Amino acid sequence: MQSADRRPVPGAAFTRTPRTWSLRREWSRAFILMLIALLVGAAVTIVGVRGVVGHVQAADSRLLLEAERIESLRTALDDHEQLGHRLLSDPAADHAAFMAQQHEISALFDAAATDLLPAESRPAVGDVRQAWQESLASHGLWSVQVDGTHGTRAAESPGFAADSARVRTLLAGVQRSSLAAMDKALAYTADLELILVAARTGLFAIAVAATFYFRRRMVKDLLRPVASLRHGALKLQAGQYTHRISVHRRDELGELAEAFNAMAAAVHDSHLELTHRATHDSLTGLPNRAALMERLTASFDPEPGGDKGNGARLEGLLFIDVDDFKGVNDSLGHERGDALLIQLAARLQACVRAEDLVARLGGDEFAIVVMEDDGHSVTGDVAERIHEALRAPFFVADDRLTLTASLGAAQRRQDTPDAAELLRQADFAMYMAKHGGKARYQLFDPRGHDHTAYRAAQKSDLATAVAARQLRLEYQPVADLLTGETVGLEASPTGSDTR
Repeated sequence: MQSADRRPVPGAAFTRTPRTWSLRREWSRAFILMLIALLVGAAVTIVGVRGVVGHVQAADSRLLLEAERIESLRTALDDHEQLGHRLLSDPAADHAAFMAQQHEISALFDAAATDLLPAESRPAVGDVRQAWQESLASHGLWSVQVDGTHGTRAAESPGFAADSARVRTLLAGVQRSSLAAMDKALAYTADLELILVAARTGLFAIAVAATFYFRRRMVKDLLRPVASLRHGALKLQAGQYTHRISVHRRDELGELAEAFNAMAAAVHDSHLELTHRATHDSLTGLPNRAALMERLTASFDPEPGGDKGNGARLEGLLFIDVDDFKGVNDSLGHERGDALLIQLAARLQACVRAEDLVARLGGDEFAIVVMEDDGHSVTGDVAERIHEALRAPFFVADDRLTLTASLGAAQRRQDTPDAAELLRQADFAMYMAKHGGKARYQLFDPRGHDHTAYRAAQKSDLATAVAARQLRLEYQPVADLLTGETVGLEASPTGSDTR
């Protein structure tokens, strides 16, 4: 079948599509978000831990201060009670020291009520102070009452001791209130710890979810496209130039995939171009000798598992040589000779069918593979159409030219071994047409070929025999029968004696 002269333009199959995604921007944002999440987690941890530790330290410090203050109050109240018992027993005791202790204890109550104890403990501190003052006042020991005491009042000591014990009991209740406040502070610290654990757990869950999400995105958007590119490269390496990879997203890898497809298209087009150049004649665009031999070889050696009918396909071969084409080149020049060959190629193509193949072998030699019909030879009909087509003149520039051609034909037979032998037979038939007067069509004759081969071999043997001195002349005299005289000699070559 005659192939059309179609030469693709390399790299014309793909055009660049505008990018709608950006892996760089997307993954930069992802890493920024992950960094922010890490920083937020670290900040939450630091602030939470510092808050918990600070709250515990503050509660501990406050409890220590409150314990010290209450212990100071207890000690001062005990000392003041002892001095009060002394005043009740001995009116001459040191009143100034007793009053100084009252002022000191009042100052301790003021400090405890305003600076150290929590707000909920202040009413209890006030109750202790009021009970202390009432206890002293009921026994005439409060403030200015001390100076008005006279005589011994030892009988009031048990009552004073009972009132003082009640004050100490109230003071112990204040300490229990401080411990309850400390417990509340520790409970709040535990709540902060739970909040911190919950926040860290939530951040960890977000990090795990983000890890799985970005791993999936990495597999989908990075690893799979890279694997697809590698698979495409292996396909190209294996010679599958029509393979293309899919473009799922318009990002950097999508542009790379498009560039790969464009490169594959260019390689494919270049491969087609090189294949076309390797199998077609550059002047006429016809298939060349390589394409001709491939077509003939395919008919001799069908592919395994293919159509068995191809093996029995009958094809005839026409070998065409333009008569006296050298004179055209010599008289008109090679450029006009090439133009004439282009026109001749067009006429030859017009003389064949779609399933036949016209090829240029080189110079002014052409060949036509003719698909034979069952029971009927088409090769001769094609040869007649060619001779008929050559009767019309050719016009090259201003020159009017008439061409003739000698055609040799060979039919594939059962004893034809291969395509090269079929081509040699058609060439020999064309040679016989040349020697038969040119402008003729000659079918290959096995007997004529054998005779010509014998003559050629004999000629070669004679040349070898002369050079090797294997011939000698034998002379036979020619005598006149009337007179008996020798009138001449006959010479004939014979083989030399090998002894």
